[in-house]
Amino acid sequence: MIKRIFNKKTIYFIITGFLAIMVGIIGGVVDIIQTEGVIAASKALGYPLYFFTLLGVFKILGGVALLLPRNFEKPRLIAYTGFSFDFIFASFSHFSVGDGFVKIAVPLFFLVLLAFSYSLKNKF
Repeated sequence: MIKRIFNKKTIYFIITGFLAIMVGIIGGVVDIIQTEGVIAASKALGYPLYFFTLLGVFKILGGVALLLPRNFEKPRLIAYTGFSFDFIFASFSHFSVGDGFVKIAVPLFFLVLLAFSYSLKNKF
């Protein structure tokens, strides 16, 4: 019973759905409306606020692309690439300004989840 519930297909949909909705769509909207957290992060990292507006638009597009069916392979691949760059640069940005371990590690954790999603995308 447990094997049928937690097969590769289910794990893929859980991880990919989480990334697409939480990081892509919700994260993108938060970046666009520029909450206090985004404004504080912008100041701490030294990025202009308009950067987060553009980042939010691309996060939403990437989140939608991750949810596309299998026959839209190129947009999905671009989304995986874009999110990979986002997570790597976010981690490096936090490292560069001397932020704590958690702020550096969280984007890398999302990168690992993204790698699992990518590796499972054609396995079923």
